[in-house]
Amino acid sequence: MALFETKRRGYDKKQVDDYVFETGSRNEKTISQLRERIAETESENERLRAKLNACLAREDSVSKALIGAIDKAKEIEYASKVRYALEGERLKEFERKWVAYCNNKVNGVAPSIRDETKAFVAAMKRSLDEVMTASLNLGTYVNEAVIDHENEEVRLRKQGA
Repeated sequence: MALFETKRRGYDKKQVDDYVFETGSRNEKTISQLRERIAETESENERLRAKLNACLAREDSVSKALIGAIDKAKEIEYASKVRYALEGERLKEFERKWVAYCNNKVNGVAPSIRDETKAFVAAMKRSLDEVMTASLNLGTYVNEAVIDHENEEVRLRKQGA
């Protein structure tokens, strides 16, 4: 607070006027600075809102792209399971033909080694059966593919509704 000299009828009028003028000038300057800061803040706010809207728009397109990629991956997985199962069926048919061919040729083998040859063919058939059932596990893949396909159809129907 300013100290004013006292004169005959109160304070020195010039000192009071100078003080009021200085205080007003300081206040005007502060108000001007605050208005500038408000304008800058509003401008920054608008810029950030625009950036947020752009991010939200990108988020939507990214989500759609991810959903599309997931759908495509499921489609590829289903197709590969079907191909795997079909290849397994082809291998089973090859095994059947191979065993039939070997059994047919066993009859043309010399009688002294015929039993050994039959045992060899039987062992090979067991080995092929093991590979086809244990290693390939075709039934499981076919069933999984069918279940996945049905689930995907249900999901797509719900999504479309």
